[in-house]
Amino acid sequence: MKADLSATVSQNDSETVEVSLTNFGNTNLTDVEVTATANDNVLDRNFVRDVSPESNRVTAFDTSGVVSDTVEFTATYDAAGGNYSTSLVTNINEETQVPGEIRLTAVEVSRVGSGVMIEGDAANLGGTDADSVLVQIDDTADVQPVSPSGEYFVGGVEASEFATFELTAETESNASSIPVAITYIVDNERVTTTQRVDLTAAAMSAGSSSAPGDSVASGADASGPRSGSAGSGGLPLRLIAGGIAVITILLAGVAYRWRSR
Repeated sequence: MKADLSATVSQNDSETVEVSLTNFGNTNLTDVEVTATANDNVLDRNFVRDVSPESNRVTAFDTSGVVSDTVEFTATYDAAGGNYSTSLVTNINEETQVPGEIRLTAVEVSRVGSGVMIEGDAANLGGTDADSVLVQIDDTADVQPVSPSGEYFVGGVEASEFATFELTAETESNASSIPVAITYIVDNERVTTTQRVDLTAAAMSAGSSSAPGDSVASGADASGPRSGSAGSGGLPLRLIAGGIAVITILLAGVAYRWRSR
């Protein structure tokens, strides 16, 4: 009696392992039970419907809470009057984890003349740790790394975590982007990639940030204090002149009446 198990990760859920029992014989498999164990502890037990010859049945196990790297799946069944079993050991970490991958995110670029400063995060988008992460400006015809941060050693970045970095470069006027080399070790393998940082938005930002800044400063000097002094300072000249004229007329009237007596 020939029957085998196979295990794959569910396409819809990386923490679910689908176990398939295939019947290669010529008689039905009945009373089928599939058990998942890890570290000699039973994690779960699923009952499966009868498996006819040259067909298979699939059952799913949730492995999200499993601490062990490996899980053993064992299927027991009856066939042709006998009781049989078959087992399969699966490394669930290899099945579910995506290798670490470093990408530059939340990048901010500031540009003054030909000098450029790049700040951001070196983010690990994978499921395993990345070690010895190094980011550096690629030296090209129109871009050169300069001190103090032509290259930046980030170090280790755990899975789904990030670390900040800072790079400095000098560019020609025609440079539209800066190539940044990213080197790291993941799963005992060295990986080198290049990610380009756009300078177009940085140039626009640099050009627009200074103008509003100047206009805000000059506007504050022109309208703030002046409008305040005009609104809350001394009386207007016309009002003062009018008041003097009224007082003069009153005094003249008093003098006239005094003389008339």
